[in-house]
Amino acid sequence: MSIAADATPPGYVRVGVAPRQAIVREREANDVRAILTATSLHDWASRVYGANLYTGRAPAYGVALPSSGTRVVVRHAKHGGLLAPITSDRFAGSGRAPHELETSARLTAAAVPTPAFVGYAVYPVGFGLSRIDVLVEEVPGARDLANLVGDDGMTPPLIEATAHLLAALARAGARHEDLNVKNVLISRAVRPDGAAAPPVAYAIDVDRVSFGHPRVRAMEANIARLARSARKWRRGRELPVDEEHLAAMARRARELAA
Repeated sequence: MSIAADATPPGYVRVGVAPRQAIVREREANDVRAILTATSLHDWASRVYGANLYTGRAPAYGVALPSSGTRVVVRHAKHGGLLAPITSDRFAGSGRAPHELETSARLTAAAVPTPAFVGYAVYPVGFGLSRIDVLVEEVPGARDLANLVGDDGMTPPLIEATAHLLAALARAGARHEDLNVKNVLISRAVRPDGAAAPPVAYAIDVDRVSFGHPRVRAMEANIARLARSARKWRRGRELPVDEEHLAAMARRARELAA
């Protein structure tokens, strides 16, 4: 699929300077158009002084767009899996970005916490292939589950927040095929009175989410996927999460979704 064939949802517009093209929310359109006149969104974000660095399959950067002031995380799309060394960051057409935009909107409508989708940019590299950058709103003060567990352990508030996310995904009939300890983002906001608010878990990198699954099957698939990731990190990086933590998370998620 090429970007010319991608749907433009309400509230989004097409912008760009050939051959760079993007679909982006209207209020950030001028920012994206100005950046694309010179470089890619990810390259620009990587050079912003004071950008927040997020580690994952590839580094992502949390920055404020210069005109609108919207805080966004700019991610460069890359393949995973066994073929990643070959396919790297090249995708057919617009890759999974249009699906991620649609999925983000469906999750939000179903009350599943996920960062708001701002837009994506496509950079053709020939032979129908492209490189792609994705922008989502930055969740203030958020860190991924792996980092928080590594620092503080799998605390009861983290178990509760993650269980709420699992329950919300199940109620939406949504199965996240890449649900792992790096793709669960935990926000620990502060209330206006200065007190800490309960943490909220967000699903990120939602291009691998599919819908239409029975609630129980979605729940069990997501629990199993997240548990596999936690065990892998426990073995490889000594993440302090044990089977009691995982059982408590699963039990609480099932209670919440019932």
